[in-house]
Amino acid sequence: MIYPLALVLALSSCAKESESKKDPSEIKSIDEVEDISQSKEETKVIEKFDKTYYEYFDTVTTLMTYTDDGKDFERISKILEDELAKYHKLYNSYDEFEGINNFKTINDKAGIEPVKVDPEIIDLIDYSKEMYELTDGKINIAMGRVLEIWHEYRQMASKNPDNASIPTDKELEEASKHVDIDAIEVDHENMTVFIKDPDVKLDIGAVGKGFATERIAKTLKDQGFKRGILSVGGDDVIIGENPNNEDGTWKIAIVNPFLDQEDKPYSSAIDIKDTSVVTSGDYQRYFTVDGKNYHHIIDPATNYPSEKWKSVSVSTDSIALADTLSTYLFIIDYEDGLKVLEENGAEGFLIDQEGKEYRTDGWQEVEDTEILEK
Repeated sequence: MIYPLALVLALSSCAKESESKKDPSEIKSIDEVEDISQSKEETKVIEKFDKTYYEYFDTVTTLMTYTDDGKDFERISKILEDELAKYHKLYNSYDEFEGINNFKTINDKAGIEPVKVDPEIIDLIDYSKEMYELTDGKINIAMGRVLEIWHEYRQMASKNPDNASIPTDKELEEASKHVDIDAIEVDHENMTVFIKDPDVKLDIGAVGKGFATERIAKTLKDQGFKRGILSVGGDDVIIGENPNNEDGTWKIAIVNPFLDQEDKPYSSAIDIKDTSVVTSGDYQRYFTVDGKNYHHIIDPATNYPSEKWKSVSVSTDSIALADTLSTYLFIIDYEDGLKVLEENGAEGFLIDQEGKEYRTDGWQEVEDTEILEK
């Protein structure tokens, strides 16, 4: 029997857009999970269920599975929504919520006093400091001041494209004086966080969504979710085996970052299970000044958007790590990136600004070239 394939469109995740409220028109209309049948004779062995949420992390979240128990899927969906709501509030740098101390609270109290926080915030900051070391300081949650400037100019350009401009070197240089991650003091015994420098601001965009997604996926599995795909803004966790595919794999497709190439919607597709995939790209969140696009992945060495890559995809068992590495690789050279992938047991697929593609050996081993030829 030939089984239908499940295809997830791996949208660019990258650092979360720093907006407290997103215009609904900015949410992509592409379905993140869809079925593709190879022949008219095919029938599903088990029914597909999916549910999509738009309220959390300023992005689209989709849960998809094949099951013969619709009531249990509704139970799992409710658990997912509760978890999304929890982390959306805790891992938020721009909105206040009654009775909750989150990253906005920490930023607001910088240089003033320590903030009592939940364990989930302590855990994320500890992880972020580990990622700072792993990435030679390039993934730095203390870069909030620099990222905030770019965000403000992006917002102004969105509201008034004809008068769009970029930050001055002076603005960026001044902000870059206040990016010391050691200014973040964590008191594990008293569960507090204090930013010593009042001009340091935290931005968890490069790490927060992936870290939260990993925690949420674990909760779902602990609650009995055995197979399916959890996609949070393009951060895709593949759980268990696909019962409608003989080898148990799920098909994950990477969107072609050159969006004007309508004859080639995908750049790659891989057959995988029990792992994760994250894609970072420069083609969704950007603004244009004098014919040049300025995206949101900032290289701390220049304080400007990195110009090395068009799209970077990373697959590894930890989606938190994949999320971090996809951003890190975006701002470093391929040879350095290849070494990082090998050291962390990850696979990668990169596309440069000219469209040249680079794949690790492990990526090629699971790549499905047939789907790209259709």
